[in-house]
Amino acid sequence: MKINQAPALVLLLIIFALACGKKEKPTSGQENAAAERQAAIRRLQNPAELTALGKVVPSEEVLELAFEVSGRVQHIYYKEGQQVRANDLLIALDAALEDNQLKALGAQKELNRLEQEDARAQGQYQEEVLEQHRQTYQRLKSSVDAQALPASELDPVALDIKNSRNQAANAARLLQRLEAQARELRIQQEEVQLRRLQKELHAPGEGTVLAWEVREGATVNAYELVGEFAPSGPLFIEAEVDEYFAANVKEGQPAIIRREGYTDTLARGQVIFTADNLSDKSILSEDNSQFEDRQVRRIKIRLEDGSRLLLGMKVEARIQISEKR
Repeated sequence: MKINQAPALVLLLIIFALACGKKEKPTSGQENAAAERQAAIRRLQNPAELTALGKVVPSEEVLELAFEVSGRVQHIYYKEGQQVRANDLLIALDAALEDNQLKALGAQKELNRLEQEDARAQGQYQEEVLEQHRQTYQRLKSSVDAQALPASELDPVALDIKNSRNQAANAARLLQRLEAQARELRIQQEEVQLRRLQKELHAPGEGTVLAWEVREGATVNAYELVGEFAPSGPLFIEAEVDEYFAANVKEGQPAIIRREGYTDTLARGQVIFTADNLSDKSILSEDNSQFEDRQVRRIKIRLEDGSRLLLGMKVEARIQISEKR
């Protein structure tokens, strides 16, 4: 007896078709993970804000301090970071030699002054004596002309006139030599004073002493860098943006300034400059060789209030690229 297998075969085909046509729905966890990945990709492609590393710089170029002469550092009057006024004495070299020379020249000038006074007095005295002898000579000559006295009476007075004239001329020549000596002493004094002044560095204006490259007692050569000075003025941030986000930063975008690695806001500002090209080396490292493969775009941020920042401080700038949604 044969069993009819058609109904059973049809039932199996229906079950198989239903099984193949059924699709598995994703779980809520899988949906959230996919959404997060898509959001991360959108943030990378079009971030709302980005971070740029930078440092605080003055509005004007930092000035390098150097002496025009060699010497030993005698005293540093201001510490790094201190603010100074224009013409304040910042640092000085040992000037004992120049001080001794000026003291000796001052004594010579004083002696010269006294000798000039004596020479003038002597010359004035001889001129007065000469005038008296001339008057005496005129009186005697009148008597001689009137034949009241012999002509021999004029000889002694004429000799006195000659002697007085010579004495007055000697005093005048001595005064000339003393005046020439005074001029030479004055030139020598000015030269020593110039060398003395060259051993002092004064503040070129109001500003801040950024750094000293020497210590007291150290020997420095002429035109060797001894320190850096920042003129007073508003502060800026020089920063750099990674090459992947370089095209996103533009002038006029607002920025929040924070300490590197912290969340506290130190200042606010605005991007005022963006470089036209990428740079291969970082402005934040003294050893640029370690950044040879890094491409960055340099920017500059003007601060609204930089009172909480210090020159040279390394910071991070959170630049708002677009309105937050």
